[in-house]
Amino acid sequence: MPSIKKPKRPGVPIDMTPYVDVIMLILTFFMLTAQFKAELSEDVKVTLPSSGNDTTKLPERNVMTILVNKAGDVFADVDNIKVREDVLGDAFGLAAFHPDSTTPAGYETQSINDKETKRVLAKFTDREKFKKLLIDFRLSSKNIVGKDLRIVVKGDKDADIGAIQDLMEMLRETKNTRFSLVTDMEQGDEKK
Repeated sequence: MPSIKKPKRPGVPIDMTPYVDVIMLILTFFMLTAQFKAELSEDVKVTLPSSGNDTTKLPERNVMTILVNKAGDVFADVDNIKVREDVLGDAFGLAAFHPDSTTPAGYETQSINDKETKRVLAKFTDREKFKKLLIDFRLSSKNIVGKDLRIVVKGDKDADIGAIQDLMEMLRETKNTRFSLVTDMEQGDEKK
């Protein structure tokens, strides 16, 4: 018996142009809507103390970062460029305050993070003016962004405890009573 031949079907060409268009639109959408975290406050080097197993997540937006270095200098920074420009007058400014009048400020005697930084330091010598700056950061954020700033405090593990106490007192006096203290996570014995 002769075999039955099946008729050959012609190949159907698939036009890939619409798929490429859709992929390019999705790629463009994600590129335009992505928000990148400004790491400008990392110019000040602090060695964080270690702690237990706290798993609290830090906020990613509307953050005021307050850093205390070894010399006891206090640096205040916000992640929103518009708020920083409104309060400090410079989009890349960084506020610096040295609470101890008997010792020289650490930011005067050494470069920040052992490198040349392009950030302009707004130096505060008066405690009341620095407290006003903390209030101005919050008010400016409420006016520009519509949200209050979340405060994150990073203190060097070798910093004098008096500088941290002084900072907490300033935060209490300016009604900034909700803040997060940042530490490094201790590695367990099984992870070491």
